[in-house]
Amino acid sequence: EDYTHNVGTHDRCGTTVEPLIKKQWFVKMDELIKPAVKAVKEEDIQLIPKRMEKIYFNWTDNIRDWCISRQLWWGHRIPAYYCSKCGETVVAASMPEKCPVCGGTHFSQDPDTLDTWFSSALWPFSTLGWPEMTEDLKYFYPTDVLVTGYDIIFFWVIRMIFSGFEQMGEKPFKTVLFHGLVRDELGRK
Repeated sequence: EDYTHNVGTHDRCGTTVEPLIKKQWFVKMDELIKPAVKAVKEEDIQLIPKRMEKIYFNWTDNIRDWCISRQLWWGHRIPAYYCSKCGETVVAASMPEKCPVCGGTHFSQDPDTLDTWFSSALWPFSTLGWPEMTEDLKYFYPTDVLVTGYDIIFFWVIRMIFSGFEQMGEKPFKTVLFHGLVRDELGRK
């Protein structure tokens, strides 16, 4: 019998997207977002034009935990390792030598990669030598102005702000200047 149903398709190439239910990695956002909200409310960070604050606060006021895992074959790998002996998950900068639970020494790394905006959010300080406190990092962080398109306010700008507060203890920039976008006759960037 024929039936009608929706089939997901890729927004650029139109190929069928088949979902696969899988456990994901999330970043808890409720506390992480607070300094980013405070900085803009108290005008420690200025958004130009000011009307961008409405979009900013709409996103921050409705924040949800951030799914940072992606099932892609390229990108920064999730820094989680599974003990082959007992299955314990160890989150670490590099593969552990020994399992803290059973003492096992064989691990496999999680195959997922980080959301591209996760590593992009680290840009204001990671490009300056962080986690080391380099001369460039001391001199250029925080910077004065970030100039960017309005379309990535929550993908990039807000994430750079909360990441800056979390990792560096201060805002990444004083002002964000949003500009328009160049589009073709169909409205595409």
